[in-house]
Amino acid sequence: MSTTTMTKKILSVLCGCLLLSLTACSLNERSVRPSWKGGVLRVGVTPNYPCLIDKAAGTGQICGFEAECAALLAERLHSRLQFVELKWEEQIPALERKKVDIIMSAMSITEMRKFQVAFSEPYLAISQMALTTKAGEAEYPSAQEILATHKAIGVEKGTTGDIFVQRYCLAAEPLFFSSPAAAVQALRDKRIDLFIHDGPVLGSYAAANGADGLVLLQTPLTSEELAWAVRRDDPILLKAVNSALRTWKNDGTLEGLLKKWLPQ
Repeated sequence: MSTTTMTKKILSVLCGCLLLSLTACSLNERSVRPSWKGGVLRVGVTPNYPCLIDKAAGTGQICGFEAECAALLAERLHSRLQFVELKWEEQIPALERKKVDIIMSAMSITEMRKFQVAFSEPYLAISQMALTTKAGEAEYPSAQEILATHKAIGVEKGTTGDIFVQRYCLAAEPLFFSSPAAAVQALRDKRIDLFIHDGPVLGSYAAANGADGLVLLQTPLTSEELAWAVRRDDPILLKAVNSALRTWKNDGTLEGLLKKWLPQ
């Protein structure tokens, strides 16, 4: 075999290997490509948080501050918005399994969650607070009485309110509920004495149920921040989310939406 012929065959084999390698890389990139780059932003939500992420009465449409932010973010990413409804305890596992791209569902930044997800810059500072009945209001003039109570305290399982009660209300009997609405009903039925949850949630229920004798105690129990969560291995989306937040803070969009949904 001539040297020229051998050289052509070697080049042909090398070109074939290179083509196969490029094809494999292309297929691999497509297989791991985030859905939001493919035109769909999948947003994990637990729509039971009045004003922030909830369902509209009558239509059942997902609404609230975070729903509007999700729509703006999808538009900014040139993606179609897809809400994925999940139970609260399913949110982080769904994100880790790549069933959703981002959690936009009133999630507090905690040290434990930081090991599992990457948080955006915070968009709202809140406190854990307590809801009680008009009859029980006088029993809790300060945080000290809440922390020392032996009575039943309702919490939504897996939330920062749940963590707070189990860590600091050591004498109380914690009762776990699947949603704020279920806990509020238990408070009306006098099955619990207090319901501890995020201040904005309790403020909304107090305003809606004042006639039923429900009262929001004006005692902040914690100081925490709400943010959106993405996978730790998706820094591009995190950067895009933080860029959007900075833009909305600077141009007044964020403040306007917060005043619209959380006027209190």
